[in-house]
Amino acid sequence: MIPSTLRRLVSVLAFAFVFAGAALSQRPPTSTWEGAGAELFGTKRTLYVVTIAHPKRRHTCLMQAISATDVVCTHHGHTTTYRADDVAALILPGTHTGWYFYAIGFLAASGAATWGTVVLSSVCAPCAVATGIVAFFLFWMAPASAMMTDGDTSDRLLYLASGQTLKAKLS
Repeated sequence: MIPSTLRRLVSVLAFAFVFAGAALSQRPPTSTWEGAGAELFGTKRTLYVVTIAHPKRRHTCLMQAISATDVVCTHHGHTTTYRADDVAALILPGTHTGWYFYAIGFLAASGAATWGTVVLSSVCAPCAVATGIVAFFLFWMAPASAMMTDGDTSDRLLYLASGQTLKAKLS
């Protein structure tokens, strides 16, 4: 009786720690323009600017400078200045990994190893078995490599002006 009760208690505590960790690891958006400026200070980063005039459109911006009154961006060779009063949100873009390059590479390697198995089967049977095993391994590594390269991070809301709701989607 005591071991099953203890097991249930440990399970509940484990779930509580997992959910608490997930909840606490998410960073809330910076509530002030100065907080966003402090996080971006001294970096030239790409970010999305959502303006009050165009709340559903994300303007791509290579940030040059940010101050208490505005953010200076370049895009396609020309400079744009967004005033802090006109900005509804600042969004840091996420990263997306091209997993298909890894999968295609493993599939090509498995194809080459399979071809080597066919060629070696008439000359050296033990060599053909070895390359067949390698081909099988490489074939099964293709989907595994796609899953292992998941370094994707989603967009992060850095600043949201007071009284505004985000109408542009985060990816």
